[in-house]
Amino acid sequence: MKLSDKFDHFLIDLDGVVYIGEKPISGSIETLLILRDLGKNLIFLTNDPRSSVNDYSEKLNKFGFPAEPQDIITSSMATAFHIKSTHRDLKHKRAYVVGSKALKDEIKGIDLELVNGEEGKKADFVIIGGYPGFHYEEIKIASLAIRHGAYFYATSRDPYIPTDEGLVPATGSMLASIEVASGQKAIVGGKPEPIIFEVAITRRHLHPKERLAVIGDRLDSDIIGGKNAGITTILVLSGSTKEGDLHSSDLIPDYLIHDLTGLLSEIDTAWNSKIQGRLP
Repeated sequence: MKLSDKFDHFLIDLDGVVYIGEKPISGSIETLLILRDLGKNLIFLTNDPRSSVNDYSEKLNKFGFPAEPQDIITSSMATAFHIKSTHRDLKHKRAYVVGSKALKDEIKGIDLELVNGEEGKKADFVIIGGYPGFHYEEIKIASLAIRHGAYFYATSRDPYIPTDEGLVPATGSMLASIEVASGQKAIVGGKPEPIIFEVAITRRHLHPKERLAVIGDRLDSDIIGGKNAGITTILVLSGSTKEGDLHSSDLIPDYLIHDLTGLLSEIDTAWNSKIQGRLP
């Protein structure tokens, strides 16, 4: 049996699984096209808050995979959805957002007013998403607002993301400085927290859960998040995690493949039995 035969729905990470930086991983686009032709439901989940769902769909289309914005769920979208469903009367509330235009647009889309500078220190919400322009002044304003009682959210805790240059700082690296400065921990919308998985399952009607799998390259976000959500987990070794990392990990995926092409191969029972038995 091929691994793909066991599932009807896949929640697929992007960075390190489908592509690294601006280059698709070998065989990934071809595999996605075959899965689509087989009638599989493909939803892409990303913790990277720097781009919008339109940006991600355009990127996948550029690589040769026809994707629509509704095929993608970002950590920014999940965070905004959670805030909107948790809090009342957002039209009268203000938010200080540290992050990209894409994140700010998601927050404006739930009727929060964005503020900066002195007004940012009095914000009702502080929302953090990693982006290249991160600055000390943002740490100061965010931490002051949080100490004054602002609700504190972040898109993820990922410390780094894979790029053409190597592993570079991501949201978690920036969030850590604000958590230390404010003395508070953020509520996180992205993986491994349940919010993004709940949004994906409920809004995309991914049932039954037994025929659903999450595919990712990180043990500490994709795999633990999937397990906490009760979803079968598939780890790929094409991104942040390497096989040797499993030796020291208490977290073991349900299946292990080199890259997405492994979905179309016969299940390597010997290899997967080995990881379930804790690599020697």
